Amino acid sequence: MSTIEIALPDEMIQGLSFDRAILSGLAREALLVRLYDIGEVSSGKAAALLGISRQAFLELLNQYGVSVVNAPTDLEADLRNAHVAATDYLQYKSTD
Repeated sequence: MSTIEIALPDEMIQGLSFDRAILSGLAREALLVRLYDIGEVSSGKAAALLGISRQAFLELLNQYGVSVVNAPTDLEADLRNAHVAATDYLQYKSTD
């Protein structure tokens, strides 16, 4: 896994009421929400990377004011999953 570094003034970090681990988690969360918002990652993938359920990620989007609608990556992923499920079902039924 890659690491991204964000430069912030020491005074800003020292003035926060939480530690660097929490700040790092918030930055990761905000980045994945933004990547979802611009269509670069699906809600399922973002949720997995954050270690939360997809439903929890969708609720997180609401907290950030990001719409769940108009997410082409989710639609594409849903269509692929539906196709795989349909294919699996048809193969299963043909063996009966």
